[in-house]
Amino acid sequence: MNLVLVGFFATTIALGASLAWLGTKRGHLGWPLPALHGGVAMAAITLLGYRVFTGPENLWFNSAFFLFLLPAIGGGFMLAVHRRNEAPFLGLVALHALTGVLAFLVLMGGM
Repeated sequence: MNLVLVGFFATTIALGASLAWLGTKRGHLGWPLPALHGGVAMAAITLLGYRVFTGPENLWFNSAFFLFLLPAIGGGFMLAVHRRNEAPFLGLVALHALTGVLAFLVLMGGM
C-alpha cells in the first residue's frame, strides 16, 4: 500500500509540475488537466487517510496527511477564485506546490 501511495502522490506532483510549466508558457489551460491533477490528488489523500485511520500508528504518515490537507485547501481556494480564461496567481501556485512537496517529503520520511 505504501508504494501505491507514493505512486499516486508522485503522479500528482508530476501533473502539477506539468500544469505549472504549461501555464507559464500558454496561460489558461482549460479544465481537463487541472481536473485530472485534482482527482488524482484527492484519490491519494483519501487513500492516505484510510491508511492513517485504519493502519498502525505512524507519526510521519499522520503528519503527511494533515500537511496534504493544506495544498488541498489551497487548490480548492484557487478553484473557487478562478476567473474564466485567466491563469491563477503564481504566488498561490507556488505556495500550493511548496506545501505539497513538503508533505510528500514528510510522507517519504515515513517510509
